[in-house]
Amino acid sequence: YFFFKKKIFKIFLNIIIVIFLVFCTLPVGYYAFDYLEKDFINQEKFQNIDNIIVLSGSENPALTNITKKINLNNSSERLIEATKLIRNNLNSNILFLGGASEYNNINESDVAKNYFENIGFDIQNVRFIATSKNTIENFKDLKNVIDNDQNNLIITSAFHMKRTIIISKKLGINFIPYPVDHRSMMLKDNKIIEVYKDFDIAKNISMFNIFFREILAILAVKIFL
Repeated sequence: YFFFKKKIFKIFLNIIIVIFLVFCTLPVGYYAFDYLEKDFINQEKFQNIDNIIVLSGSENPALTNITKKINLNNSSERLIEATKLIRNNLNSNILFLGGASEYNNINESDVAKNYFENIGFDIQNVRFIATSKNTIENFKDLKNVIDNDQNNLIITSAFHMKRTIIISKKLGINFIPYPVDHRSMMLKDNKIIEVYKDFDIAKNISMFNIFFREILAILAVKIFL
């Protein structure tokens, strides 16, 4: 029995070592991300936008509360690009969806409000819907406040856009995708050398982790929604 357990342990250890070596040498996370982002490189043309909709996810309420300064994460392009679009489409309605992450009564919408105020934008022109805790709830809330006959544009990270489109189709909501926060573009034009110039083991694992979570979420949406 002891030798059997020892053999199982060795097999398990070898598997762990192989997985570690794969992530140390091959850009599996980068390629996994490419699967999520590859359909959202070129921006679809649009004009006369009625509603500019920003999905939360770039805000860090905990650090914002602790430091008393705005703290954003790797998806900060959602707010940055939203600012540009808002200034170029002054007649559009602006909606910010999400309030899932909360720390000491400060949520993602609160951080977004601070961001818009800090850049001198009148937040009276933005409708914050902070009741939703995930993308499905975002769209259920959105369905109650927009007209499907309008031109609706949604801003979110490129890796998140595939799931966003699947959910919107399930709930019957039409929109123009505006993907931002691209992370796998170095794989384009066979520039694998560029990947290895920027190769980072922790980043590789982190990207694969996000990919894995997105795939699980996509499967869950397809099965249960």
